[in-house]
Amino acid sequence: MTRYNCKTAKELPIIDYLEQCDIQPQRIKGHNYWYLSPLREEKTASFKVNTKLNAWMDFGEGIGGNLIDLGIRMHHCSVEEFLERLNNGNHDFSFRQQTPLKSDLQPENPVIITGVKALGHPALVTYLESRGIDPAVADRYCKEVDFTIGGKPYFAIGFANRSGGYELRNNWFKGASSPKDITVIDGVHKAAIVLEGFTDFLSLLQLKGVQSQSDFIILNSVALAEKAVPILKSYPKVFLMLNHDNAGIAAMEKLQAAGISFTDASGFYKGFNDINEYLASQKQASLQPQIRRKAPEERSRGIGR
Repeated sequence: MTRYNCKTAKELPIIDYLEQCDIQPQRIKGHNYWYLSPLREEKTASFKVNTKLNAWMDFGEGIGGNLIDLGIRMHHCSVEEFLERLNNGNHDFSFRQQTPLKSDLQPENPVIITGVKALGHPALVTYLESRGIDPAVADRYCKEVDFTIGGKPYFAIGFANRSGGYELRNNWFKGASSPKDITVIDGVHKAAIVLEGFTDFLSLLQLKGVQSQSDFIILNSVALAEKAVPILKSYPKVFLMLNHDNAGIAAMEKLQAAGISFTDASGFYKGFNDINEYLASQKQASLQPQIRRKAPEERSRGIGR
């Protein structure tokens, strides 16, 4: 019978382990499997497993790692105790009723930044364009970041937070480096706009061009909303442009409970989950007149006869 050690346990597919624990994905998109977090109670799936990396990320908590990192949090145990559970075949546990683990433990395979440079890789430019974002808009605020996970090299669009960590995105990866924190883009303005993620921030700049009229607080995770409170208290006007989902509502309630007076300014993208989704719809709509104008020209040249 195989006995697992740290090395061999990390190689076990995380999605297989979750399935053995009767935890099923809410949705699957390519290499990304999205779950309701097994570490806490939630109604909207914010726990992702990337099967290409065999790594997980809980966006509500801002933590992630390999199977061992997950196991010790799910079972509130040490590494040795989790390995013993694996070796004894004890996989059938009731995780969802447990309270979240409050721990300073760090993932054994964290994201390690190895290089930062100007944004320019064609694959990253293509990714931005697929989200409806003009690379020229992103270039001012984003970098091309090289990083490793478990010693393997990768690269992504990087958006810095105020503590020196990066939000990382590419076509198949959504993660972050430590430390996880909010991003503050301030100036001399009397108004602040609060957004959940940097793709929404870039989308807003592209749609409204408001960078000269407001300061911005990008939460990088709704779980970090409370970190924005001390900053927001210094603004006479606060506008929220959060997602139209349970997580966005929860962040709004946190700010309200903390005494922040704000205006919900999400009405202009009503009917869409977030600003980026709205931007993509506007881009698509703008293409329709071009298609309609082109058709008569093609018919006049005999095309389609």
